[in-house]
Parts: sequence; C-alpha cells; structure tokens
Amino acid sequence: MLKTRTLLLAVAAALAASTTFAAAQDKARVAFVPQIVGIPYFDAMQQGGEQAAKKLGVEFVYQGPVDTNPVDQLQIVQNLINQGVEAISVSVLDASSLAPVVEAAKAKDIKLFTSDSDAPDSGRALYVAQASDQGLGYTIIDEMVKRAGEDAKIGIVSGEATASNLNAWIGYMQERVKEKYPNVTLLDPQFAGGSAERAAQIAGDMMASNPDLKGIIAVASTTCPGVAQAIETAGKIGAVVGTGYCSPNTARAYLKSGAFGYSVLWDPSELGYLTVWAGKQLIDGKTIPAETTPEGMSHPVTYDDKTGILLLGDPAVFTADNVDDFNF
Repeated sequence: MLKTRTLLLAVAAALAASTTFAAAQDKARVAFVPQIVGIPYFDAMQQGGEQAAKKLGVEFVYQGPVDTNPVDQLQIVQNLINQGVEAISVSVLDASSLAPVVEAAKAKDIKLFTSDSDAPDSGRALYVAQASDQGLGYTIIDEMVKRAGEDAKIGIVSGEATASNLNAWIGYMQERVKEKYPNVTLLDPQFAGGSAERAAQIAGDMMASNPDLKGIIAVASTTCPGVAQAIETAGKIGAVVGTGYCSPNTARAYLKSGAFGYSVLWDPSELGYLTVWAGKQLIDGKTIPAETTPEGMSHPVTYDDKTGILLLGDPAVFTADNVDDFNF
C-alpha cells in the first residue's frame, strides 16, 4: 500500500511539473541579441524589451557577447535557434555572415529579424530601425558644421569595421559633405572595435597628427567616452568639437564639460520595446500597417513593406541645455 501511494504521489508530482512546464511554454518567446552586453545603450534596449514583454504577454530573452565578436554573437543566435525560440532579433555585427543563420531559422519556422543594426541582404524578416540611416548621417554632419564651420577638418572614430549600421551612417556623412559642404574635409574613418581605451588612443593620435582638426565624431556608443576623454586630456575643449551617437546619460558629463558639443541618438528603450512588439507581430502572422501606434507606445511608427524597415522615428539632438530632460 505504501509503495502504491508513493508511486501515485510521484506520478501526480510529475504531471504537475509537466503542466507547469507546458504553461510556461504557452508564452511565445522573443529574443534580442545585442552587439555587446553591459553598456548603457543596450541596457536601455533590454529594459524596453522587458516592458514590452510584460505588456504584450510574451517572454523576453536577452543574450549577447561580452565583447564585439561577430563569431560569438552568431553562436548565441544559433543556440537560440536550437532552443526553438519563436522570434529572434539581432543587432548585427557582421552583415555578411547572417544569411546562413537566417536560413537555419527559417528551416525551424523561427522568425529571425534585425534591430538597431541591419543585414539587408540576409533574408531577415524585417529590420527595426532607430531612425533612418540617412537622417542619422546627415544630422550629425549638419550639427557639426554649425559648430565647427563650413571649412572644418573632421575625424571619425568608429567601432567595429564590419558593423553595417555604423558603416551606413558614415556613408551618409560622406554623402552629405560631398553634396552640401564641399570645403569640409572628412578624414577616413578609423576603427576602435568596442574599446573606449582604443578610441581614446585613436582620437589622441588624430589630434596630434592633424593640428588643424576641428571636430571628431564617435560613431559607436562604446567609442564616445574615449573620444571625449581624449579631447579633455589634450586640452582641446573649445578647439575641437566632439560628438557621437551616444545616450544622454553617457554624454552628460562631456556635454557639460564642453568636450562634446552635442550628441545624436534616439530612445533605445523605445527601440527595445518596438523590437519585442515586432517579434510578437511576426509570431502572430500579422501584417504591419504603413503607419501604426503600437500598443504601449505614445507615438506612431512607420513600416515600408518593400524594404522591410520598421522605423522608430527621427533622430534627436542632445546638448548641455536639454540633456537633463532625459534619463537613459
């Protein structure tokens, strides 16, 4: 009798555990794989993704490499595919290498898409864009010329040389200078990977070898502190205008010290929110309208079904005067 009762209790416990597991699996999963974990920008995207998951009734999975290594990032994506995560978004480090994992995802009916950084020729389901690449490239140059002059020499310190979003912004900077500011000299970009220390070294060398340099643009959020600190260390505040694509919290001290004249970005928490919303639409098989206000967001977003780009909005410019109005 005791053995029978023990067996029945064990069976009941197993059934309860199975039911609990099944209930947990009732929630669809939307994953986001950033370029690197542990920096304020992607921390904010994570927070926005978590908010969206709670609002929309999905499970949010956040995993990324500890440094900007494309091989490590792709391995994380492949692991998520192997786990059967229903929708996976990636801030792409190497656009040329994403296509095989997109095909692997399709073979399992998993929706693989990009966010923050695109791989347009990979076959991805869609791209959640923070702002148009053209808008970001043009805005940072226009604001620099206002401060440094229409005959300025300007340097560029970027992150990973393979990051498609960073390269796209640089391309539009170059286009803007060529078309609108013929007397501006835009130096060839130099790449610091994901290291602020390397960015500081590059920016310092750039100022030393170009005494007539009037501005430096940090193209990756990871390079912003290095560029700003190099300007401070060189005693070039007021002589060299620093800027970059970095959050108000990252740029605040540098905006107030004068090392940065301004920074250009968007709200990464909103981008994280929109990423999870997009994943939910893909899982549910819903068509995204040309313009819509997602549940839980306060403003409309636009979608181009020809390019597959879901656009958050226009870029924002942060200065010493308005930076304290923001907290991300």
